[in-house]
Parts: sequence; structure tokens; C-alpha cells
Amino acid sequence: MAVTTPIVAIVGRPNVGKSSLFNRLVGTRQAITHDTAGTTRNANYGNVNWRGYHFTLVDTAGLSKADGEIELQAQDQIKQMATTASVIVVVVDAATMITAEDQTAARLALKSGKPVILVLGKFDTARQAEVETWRRLGISEIIGASAIHGHGTGDLLDAITVHLEQLPAPDANAPLKLALIGRPNVGKSSLLNALVGKQKAVVSSVPGTTRDVATEVIKYHGRAIELVDTAGIRRRGRIEPGVEKFSALRTLSAINEADVCALVMDSEEGHVAGDLNLAGQILEAGKGLILVMNKWDVVEKDDKTQDHLSAILKKDFQFAWWAPLVYTSATHGLNVNRLMELTVQIDERRRTNVPTGPLNRLVEKLVNKQPPSALKGRLPKLNYVTQTGTNPPTFTFFCTYPDLIHFGYRRYLENNLREEWDFAGTPIRLEFRHKHGDELRRGKDHKRK
Repeated sequence: MAVTTPIVAIVGRPNVGKSSLFNRLVGTRQAITHDTAGTTRNANYGNVNWRGYHFTLVDTAGLSKADGEIELQAQDQIKQMATTASVIVVVVDAATMITAEDQTAARLALKSGKPVILVLGKFDTARQAEVETWRRLGISEIIGASAIHGHGTGDLLDAITVHLEQLPAPDANAPLKLALIGRPNVGKSSLLNALVGKQKAVVSSVPGTTRDVATEVIKYHGRAIELVDTAGIRRRGRIEPGVEKFSALRTLSAINEADVCALVMDSEEGHVAGDLNLAGQILEAGKGLILVMNKWDVVEKDDKTQDHLSAILKKDFQFAWWAPLVYTSATHGLNVNRLMELTVQIDERRRTNVPTGPLNRLVEKLVNKQPPSALKGRLPKLNYVTQTGTNPPTFTFFCTYPDLIHFGYRRYLENNLREEWDFAGTPIRLEFRHKHGDELRRGKDHKRK
């Protein structure tokens, strides 16, 4: 059963603060911000975790009157994203008058039929009289925000999660979904054909033959598995405009919709930075991961070649050290069934529920052995932990000073959780909350009423 990571798209005309808002919500400076209109040409992706909800945030290029090929492609990209997003956030500059581009962005978002939130950006510089005029865009849900100061961003995240709560529940009878992800010409389509046992996908030595997403449902030991062959994703700077850009968007959507992703690499060429980036995107989306070195049959090797390459891969993919590594040959069928076996195993691990009692006994043992470090005279204390989700397994630690839990200590807890329970092939999420966080929030909500 695929548990989809929802996509939330930010749209609007250029230079209204979309990228600044994206950076604030994601918590990084991933998107380039500049006073020059139209700085964002491609879509930026980032993952957001807010009060137990996880979604992928997309910052799109500015929607404006198309004077050239790049602008036309940017507008097409926004329209494409509107079809895949679960929620659309339209950003405007609250300190200016409504423009034709603002009206176009609002009309495009409302036409999609998806939930739409209007964000009045740069709200700290707007006057109340100007704010009322934005109701003419026809978007009923309006939130004022300042990305620079962070004002209103919590209210925006709360509004987004309300819409995410209303999304349809996953179909319990849906097939287990395995997505083949990777750069162009690494053999994804050949692997699909080998798994299916027939020529389902077009295979060519020309990179980029697969432009769309091809799917096929097969049976493995009575289990329905949907195979998804995606277009190869190049580095962002090398993605060609037009069709290839849309293929990349569909591939990233396929990652979010999958249960398990097989990251396919070329054994002859070896792995590159783009493969590491794709692995990072799969992890951030919370999906199962299998590292696949394809075309193993054409590699000149001796009895030490595989061990040497495995050591290099383990070092470079150390952020996903728990992901199984498989050497395959689609041409000769080498280890093709092993992919199916691992996919089923990883799906079972992703649905693991750890009882609260043994979980807390393990954490108590770990804390006694190595307590968290103090910082600035404040000592974090872990009070208790409970599993709050599956697909991927999610554990919430209630503690004092959750923001002071060091990355190294989080890794210490994760490694021991993995040692105690088998989570091979799947990321696990560790969340840290103040032990009185829920009570404090309920008190604030009561005061508002």
C-alpha cells in the first residue's frame, strides 16, 4: 500500500517572495533569492515536517507574461505542478496592487480544483485597507505572512495540515509500489522488462528515451507489485527545457507516491553526485531504498572487484548505510528476483509497530549508558518515547529542550533502534517534542476561543 507524501506547490508572479517563503518553511537557504524578478527558473523541492505531518514543498518559477521560450516553459511547469499538488499556495505582494499575473495565478490555482491558500507576502509592510482588496481574487482562505521575520508562517503550516488531514485515506488493497529511479541510460527500462518478462518499456542506448512514467503490475509470491519506470533525472543545470523538465517533475512525483525506490546506477560508469542527490530525495520523502548497480555483466572484474566497489559505495552512501546493495544484470536476469524479494521485506519493515514498553526500556538503557550532552547550561532530558507512525516508522521522543538534542545523539538513538529492530531498507524518523508541548498548545488554542 503506497503511502503518498503530499506535494504542496507555491505559485505566484515573480518577485513576490515565493523563494523566501520556501526557505523559511523548509528551514534552509535552498532556493536562490534575489530582487531581480524571475530568479527561480526551475522548481525547488524541500521536505517539511510540521506537527507530525510530512509533505514536499515545491517552489515554482514566477508566473508572468511570457516574452520568451524560458518564460513559456516556466509557466507550463507551474501548470504541470498544479495537476500533481495536493494543496496550492498562491503568494502575492500585499504591499502592492493586484496585477494581471496575480489574477492568472489565482485563476490557475482555483481551476485545478485543489485546496488553495492565498498568502499575503511581505505582510509587515502592508496596510489593512490594501489587504481587503485581495479578496477580489476569489480565494477564501487568506493568511498574512512575512518570510523574513517568520510572522504568520506557523499559521500557514497549520492551514496546510488541515487540508492534508482531509485527503483520502490510502487504498488498503492497492499494490505495493516499486519505483525505478536513476539517471538516464542506466538500464531502468531494461530492468522493468526483465521483471515483467516482456518488452513493456522502450529500451535504447540513447539517454532520455523514457519521457513519461511507465507502470506494470506483476505478481510475486501472490503479492501484487506495481513497477514504475521513470524518466532519468540529470543534474538540474543539465535538464533540458520542455518535455524533459516535465519528465523530471513526474519522476519526483513518482518518488513521493512509491513505497520503495530502487536507485539504479551504471556499474561501468560508477556512481556520481547526482545519484547521491537522488538518494537524499528518496530518504527525505521517507521511502524505502535499494541501491542497484546494474549492467554488472559488462564490468571487467576479478574476485575482489565487487568487494572494492561495495566499500566505496558504503562510504559515499553512509547517510543511507542501512540500504541493501544489489548487483544486477537486466540482460542476463542476474539478481532481478532479488529486487522483488527485498521490496516485500522492506515493505514489511516499514509497517513494523514497536510496543511502547520495550521501546522505553531500550531508550532508558541507552540514556543511562550515554545521556544527552548539556548545552549553555541546559541539560536535555528524555522522558518517554512512543511510535507515532509507520511507512516510514516514526518515533516521537518527549523531552525537555528538544532543540538541544545534538545530531550525533539522534544518530546514536537511531543506530540502536535499528540494532534492536530490523529496519533495513527503510528510513526511520525521530521527532523530539517538549514534554508539555501538547498541553501548551491546547492552552493557547483555548485562549484564542
